[in-house]
Amino acid sequence: MVPILTMLFLALGAPVLLASAYLALVAVAALRKAPPGRPASPALRLAVVVPAHDEEALIESCVRSLLEQDYARERFGVFVVADNCGDSTAARAAAAGARVMVRTDPERRGKGQVLRWAFDQLLAGQDRPEALIVVDADSVVAPGFLRAVSDALASGAEVAQAAYTGLAGPGAGAQLAAAAFLLFNVVRLAGRATLGWPANLVGNGMAFRAEVLDRVPWSAFTAVEDLEYSLRLRVAGVRPRYVPAARVSGPILVVGGGQEAGQRRRWEGGRFHIARRWLPRLAAEIAGGRLDLLDAGADLAVPPLSVLAIGLIGGTTAAALAVAGGVAAPLSLAPWVASFVLLAAFALVGLRAGGAPREAYVALIKAPGFVLAKAWLYAGLLLHRHDAAAWERAVRPGSSSPDAAQRVEVLGVAIDAIDTEEAVRRIVSAPPGAGVLQACTVNLDFLVHAHAEPDVAQIFASSQLNLADGAPVLWMARLLGRPLPARVAGADLVPRLAEASARTGCRLFLLGGEEGVAEEARARLLQAHPGAQIVGVYQPARAAIAEMDNDEILARIEQAGADVLLVAFGHPKQERWIAMHRARLSVRAAIGVGCCFDLIAGRRRRAPAWMQAVGLEWSYRFLQEPGRLGTRYLRDGLWLLTTGFRTALAARARVA
Repeated sequence: MVPILTMLFLALGAPVLLASAYLALVAVAALRKAPPGRPASPALRLAVVVPAHDEEALIESCVRSLLEQDYARERFGVFVVADNCGDSTAARAAAAGARVMVRTDPERRGKGQVLRWAFDQLLAGQDRPEALIVVDADSVVAPGFLRAVSDALASGAEVAQAAYTGLAGPGAGAQLAAAAFLLFNVVRLAGRATLGWPANLVGNGMAFRAEVLDRVPWSAFTAVEDLEYSLRLRVAGVRPRYVPAARVSGPILVVGGGQEAGQRRRWEGGRFHIARRWLPRLAAEIAGGRLDLLDAGADLAVPPLSVLAIGLIGGTTAAALAVAGGVAAPLSLAPWVASFVLLAAFALVGLRAGGAPREAYVALIKAPGFVLAKAWLYAGLLLHRHDAAAWERAVRPGSSSPDAAQRVEVLGVAIDAIDTEEAVRRIVSAPPGAGVLQACTVNLDFLVHAHAEPDVAQIFASSQLNLADGAPVLWMARLLGRPLPARVAGADLVPRLAEASARTGCRLFLLGGEEGVAEEARARLLQAHPGAQIVGVYQPARAAIAEMDNDEILARIEQAGADVLLVAFGHPKQERWIAMHRARLSVRAAIGVGCCFDLIAGRRRRAPAWMQAVGLEWSYRFLQEPGRLGTRYLRDGLWLLTTGFRTALAARARVA
């Protein structure tokens, strides 16, 4: 029994060890910085293709970053493909200086279909470009991007891939997602380039000589069209080149619930589909003498980092139990322990090679939770059939969720069925001259006040945006049979607004707080999001609304030229203050943000990510401030157990 189980654990650990060794190898290789490319002359005639579906909030910043390049203006054009849009994407892109190509084809949706259509149009036109570059609509390119790509293509590369970096949001979860993004999209490609291996395309910042697209027309239409087309190119003998000097940045999708989880399933399921389909083909090509495809096969065979970690944890645990029980030799643990060391080396060395900030290393503490979230996602992929060709709207800043127009009534308060990204989009894109958009972040205490105080209920009825900030709000919606897509916590919303401010130029004003906390929050936000436009901070003296110097407050806000006002007076004072002064406020949107300034400034700590995920953040806050929150939580809890649940059950019975 002992030799058999020992050999079994060694055999099972071998592929995990090989995959871990491959990742560690590319991370070490990435430490060697690539020499700068040689300038090429003349500059190529370029067409930059920007696929855009309902991207009105972000398309202008993308176009501006392209048109501001230090590249002869007559040598390139920016072509925004407004694909099946229902918003003002086309108009805003044209106003920013792009050439707009309108595509209406609801039957053939998805980025791959858009690229094929746009490539065909541009390559068949009279002013045929020498090369085409793809940049996502939610991204911005760094100075020198076009020049670096052109130089690579002019110096012999047929296909080029820029360095695609992520814009990290606030919180350890976002930083961890950013670290994984850096390792996969930058470190992996940099290491492969040092080893002399071609790059894989990653969807954003990829560039093609026109003659390559003539020879190998775009024909990748799955959810991972970039990976699929990379493999088609490799089989055709094309070796894409990684260009680290060309940098493009876009937002990162954090593993979570609702729309974000659906989008992750689409990508991860698409990758598994491509691996199942292409690994046998690559193996056949290699067996037939195509040794140049060995690296492509090896890279495709390496599973995602989280899958590798899940297998490693399971295998190590099983081997350790077998050794402890005397049914396997200690040698059984060898490949698993070695794999742990190599994976750790990949992460740590890779972050250093990629120039990751200190926060990325700290975020590694959250890796177990990240792996658990991905394990749940992969379990869903195994239990449900995945359609690799199905189109699904990518959820990202500036995008509309499928539930964007719906509201769910929760115990008398209408809650917008949207996620955080859609909430940010609505706030930053609130039109001027249309009155102040009031947003309320509704938690259980808000519901209690709405039932007890008619004026608060009226504020919620007249506000344009009511967001589900609180696990009990989600629980009640689920009990009513109309679940909301995600929690929209004010503590997440404010940093996301600062991030959007840095991208779009939207101007923020911080009002309220005590003992200078708003100024501290401003400093932290600017440190985390350089370029954020926080144009004013004011902490009025603590007083009742009628006793405050409201004329002074309104004058400061108007003089600052703010677009979005964040009010931290506490509920319901902040909602009442905004409602009372909506007619005089000069901003486009106003939000009550409660204690968010204290959290951002570090005066209070947020609950760990796992407590947020399971709806226990309230308990963490109670442990920090039992004296202040004890009475409130007792009152709200009793109301929820009596009036709240009774009202929800009665409403559900009426619907049934």
